[in-house]
Amino acid sequence: MMAFLVACSGLLVSHVLSFEYPSKPSAEWIQHLKECGSKLAPKCREQLSGFVVFGKGIVMEECCDELVNRLGQHCHFDLMKSLALNPDFKSTIFEIFERGEQIWKRCALVAKSPSPSS
Repeated sequence: MMAFLVACSGLLVSHVLSFEYPSKPSAEWIQHLKECGSKLAPKCREQLSGFVVFGKGIVMEECCDELVNRLGQHCHFDLMKSLALNPDFKSTIFEIFERGEQIWKRCALVAKSPSPSS
């Protein structure tokens, strides 16, 4: 089972890395990324980016809740994809995607389920 999960993670990372990035992102894409980023409290943005981009720090459970229940998987991976456009991260993008996948899985396990609407 573990080998299957590792293989799936590798496929996800290679799929994301093979994504064709435009040389100049559209205004809609930039707006989408801004909206995604605004869903997280500054403290959580700092914790998550520190862990995903630089491999440093810890992500507290409350930030896991925000990641899973406010940001969502789609925005999380779109924000990571946007890093591939930054030349400063080209050499570490594979590690960034691995850490992004790792924190998503960990947070999905520890995040509190949202309260059902009444």
